Amino acid sequence: MARARDMYYVDGSTVRKVEVPAPERVKRPVRTKKTKTYRKAAVKAENSLGFDMGYMIVLSVMLILMIASCVVMLSVQGNIETKESNIESLQRELESVQADNDAFEDSLNNMYSLDDIYKVATSELGMVYSQNGQIIRYDKQEDDYVKQYSDVPKTVD
Repeated sequence: MARARDMYYVDGSTVRKVEVPAPERVKRPVRTKKTKTYRKAAVKAENSLGFDMGYMIVLSVMLILMIASCVVMLSVQGNIETKESNIESLQRELESVQADNDAFEDSLNNMYSLDDIYKVATSELGMVYSQNGQIIRYDKQEDDYVKQYSDVPKTVD
């Protein structure tokens, strides 16, 4: 604030401005047009940018590799989605076939009752229930299978 008072003063009822000298302009040295100076400056400016030919080639190769990897990733992702939808459709088809198979099995199981089978066996085929002593239990020695070369013995030792 003291400085503002130095610039302005009050004389009576009017305010007058104190003349302040204008700042001096800084004089710049005049450049001479030497071709060597301009060439050096142009080379320095070009080198200072950092975008020389080697840098641009590396940058271009990296950009191409990035784009190629994105394309490969998108194609692999598309293949995965296609295979997932194929798996889903096959699972739906499998469920449908299993449901049909279960329905056919139930219809076969319910087609004939045990009473119907007994009637057909006794009346049409002439079969009878076995009597006591007619069933012979035979213990096999091996777990594979039994070939019968002769009649089963009547008594078991």
